[in-house]
Amino acid sequence: MSAPRKRVSLAAHLMRRLIWIAGGVMVANITFVAVYEAADRETLLADVLSEEIMRLDQAILAAPSTPPVIVEAIHSHFEDYPDAYGYLVLDTHGQRVDGMNEGLIPAALAQSPIALGDWVARQASQDGLEAFASRVVKRPEGDYRVYFAITADPANLIGAKIWDEFVGHVWLPLVPTVILLIGGALLILRRDLAPVADAAAWARDIRPGRPAHPFKRDSIPAEIEDLTDAVNRAIARLNTELGSEKRRAAEAAHALRTPVAVLVARLDSLPDGPSLTPLRDDVKALSRTVTQFLLSSGADRIEVGDHSRIDLNEIAEQTVAKLTPFAFMNGSEIVFGTSDATCPIKGLPDAVDLALTNLIENALLHGAGGPVTVKVGPGAIVSVGDTGPGLPDGSEDEIFDPFWRGDRAPKGGAGLGLAIVMRIQKAHGGRVEAVNGPNGGSIFRLSYADAD
Repeated sequence: MSAPRKRVSLAAHLMRRLIWIAGGVMVANITFVAVYEAADRETLLADVLSEEIMRLDQAILAAPSTPPVIVEAIHSHFEDYPDAYGYLVLDTHGQRVDGMNEGLIPAALAQSPIALGDWVARQASQDGLEAFASRVVKRPEGDYRVYFAITADPANLIGAKIWDEFVGHVWLPLVPTVILLIGGALLILRRDLAPVADAAAWARDIRPGRPAHPFKRDSIPAEIEDLTDAVNRAIARLNTELGSEKRRAAEAAHALRTPVAVLVARLDSLPDGPSLTPLRDDVKALSRTVTQFLLSSGADRIEVGDHSRIDLNEIAEQTVAKLTPFAFMNGSEIVFGTSDATCPIKGLPDAVDLALTNLIENALLHGAGGPVTVKVGPGAIVSVGDTGPGLPDGSEDEIFDPFWRGDRAPKGGAGLGLAIVMRIQKAHGGRVEAVNGPNGGSIFRLSYADAD
């Protein structure tokens, strides 16, 4: 049997969709910028020229020597790629002060006077990448002209410029925007989906056979209001039908109860005989079935209030005392034990007595004449154990289904006793569990909410 599929909340589902959309927008934006920037090589090349000539300018201004020598302050691509990048520094008289790979700079460009100012030049070439830039640098001792040349781009200066554009114009502004968008959407989703969670909690609180209380909230979206109204109407119809069924069952059982009681009394007044004893047993079984039908119809109407406090020890002791004659008549006995002086629980005495009575009677009927052990504790637990054949394999849960009967069940039962116990326990917010005993037989445990 495959494991149940894990449920995903609507908020998580919508949030996942939003993240995918935001991621798609980001990827599309990055792709667009990358394609656009890569296609605009003229602008990229101009930016590279501007940045490189600015670096040379700053190196000349920062040089401690006079005239300025900057060979130790320049980037490594001048040394690594002598056929691609070069620079030259001239003084006001056109004399060389510093340079590297200056042969890349055409002689005609290297003769421009200081007064000409800054300029950028392009020269036609096979790959279209030969470009030059010049700038006038002013130092205290005089002016200098610096030249920069690029004839190829093995150091990928243009690629680095594309990356800088991506980081500056896409990554830095877009990522915080996406984070703020997702964070804001998460807050909005949680706030707007709160009525859905409240409606789910309201629906989980609905109990069979009881009118659903109105769904109250200050601000309810129209869709949620329609849903809760539809659930209210459906619950009202179901409760009407359920009430009709319970009423018919109770009326039928109540109508049978009096004639069956009269029949039992008349049979008890007759003299004993070989054919009368089985007849008495059958009629008594019929009487128990009618009684169980009546109890079953009322088990769902049990309501345990917060102030319902009883002593589990006291209820168990009274129930055992009440059923001791029944045990004697079945050739058995009830052994009662407790571990605490008092055991306060939240519950109704009649309902707890009924659940325990059904378990003890069940144990006496299935226990093969052996003793039935009733023990309270430790804690708010009462257990009933017998010495019978035990539970059928795999029946630990289905034995609490209405009308379920095992193959070894005695005659005359209707299969309602354990179903009534389960309903009573649910009404008390408690549990009932059944296991096979370590030395044979079966053990039923009723657990309740501790009142302390």
